[in-house]
Amino acid sequence: MAILKLFVGLVVVFLLVVFAISNMEAVAVSFYFYKTPSVPLFVVIFISLLLGVMLAWMLVIGEQFRLRNQVRSKDRRIKELERELEGLEDRLAKLVPEERPVAPEPKVSEELEQEGEVLPAAEPSFEPSQEEPQEPRED
Repeated sequence: MAILKLFVGLVVVFLLVVFAISNMEAVAVSFYFYKTPSVPLFVVIFISLLLGVMLAWMLVIGEQFRLRNQVRSKDRRIKELERELEGLEDRLAKLVPEERPVAPEPKVSEELEQEGEVLPAAEPSFEPSQEEPQEPRED
């Protein structure tokens, strides 16, 4: 990875040198009533590039400060909510009685058969209904 970075850096430096050599013409920059002395074109371009990078960097730094402050305030809110949650959990623990031991569930017939215990088969009961039969009505 270091070799790749070195290679890319050398290529960029080479391109900058070629650009500077290709743009050696002298230019004078005018801004309203101010006029600069004549300087090579590549110097004007590099200074413009440098000013643009510095402006972008200042904007990014401002955004980073804003985001850092936002993260800090969110962290404070999270800690506050965690403390509140702990307090509520403590109150809930005081209100809810301790769990009592529960009796084991009764074994179903399949489990008993697997253990070798035999259960008597349940006989269906056909008891007559307690209701008296109704006579058909004639209307």
